[in-house]
Amino acid sequence: MTKQWIGQCIDIGGIQLYFEELGESKESPVIVFDSGNGWRTKSWNPIKAEVSAFSRMLVYNRAGLGKSTIDDRPRHSLQNVENLRLLLQKANAKPPYILVGHSFGGLNVRLYASLYPEEVAGVLLLDACHEDQNKLMAPALSPPNQKQYFRQFAVEGTLADFEESLEQVRKHKTLGDMPLTVVTGGNQPVHTPESWAHWMDFQKDLAALSSNSRHVVLENAGHAVHIDNPQAVIEEIHKMLETLKRPAEPLLKEK
Repeated sequence: MTKQWIGQCIDIGGIQLYFEELGESKESPVIVFDSGNGWRTKSWNPIKAEVSAFSRMLVYNRAGLGKSTIDDRPRHSLQNVENLRLLLQKANAKPPYILVGHSFGGLNVRLYASLYPEEVAGVLLLDACHEDQNKLMAPALSPPNQKQYFRQFAVEGTLADFEESLEQVRKHKTLGDMPLTVVTGGNQPVHTPESWAHWMDFQKDLAALSSNSRHVVLENAGHAVHIDNPQAVIEEIHKMLETLKRPAEPLLKEK
């Protein structure tokens, strides 16, 4: 039987955001998860039970997804960051946080860490978006996959919202020496050789945002790395927590 996770909605000033807070550990930072475009809290089900057994974690639905309500606020990354920050404050989740972002969620947590570095202990980017993907990667996709790629932006917000998100993160070129782990899915047949080369370059660029970074390629996972290989992602969360216990020791770069 699939475990049922009980969540709640909280008002952040005009809209209600749905979230689930799991785990009772007081020894480590709260781990906050931000999903991919149009994805909801259930996308984290493959890792919830194990992560919540050793850490306090929070998953949520952005405005307009699932039980989270929506108003006329934009749906770009800057607004998502402000919404999430209010949610964390209202939920009494104290910083610093470990932020985990998948795909579009990677843009959001990267921007959060850039704007509020004092509130962030570390960042994990799971096959995260890059500011140049619409300019370089998308044109290199096959026509059917390119059409499908752009179609996804009608699920949450608009293509214009997404383009604005890309420009918002473009302004922030470094996370300093903040602990950063970039996890890339190595098995993505939707790509052409050219588009895949761009995607891998993007992932390397993301790892270069911090002088204290780790880049891991999971050859047996696709874009949804935490669904395709949950155990590997859980292990990377463990490694991040261990690194934070030894702040003087940087993450080892993957060879």
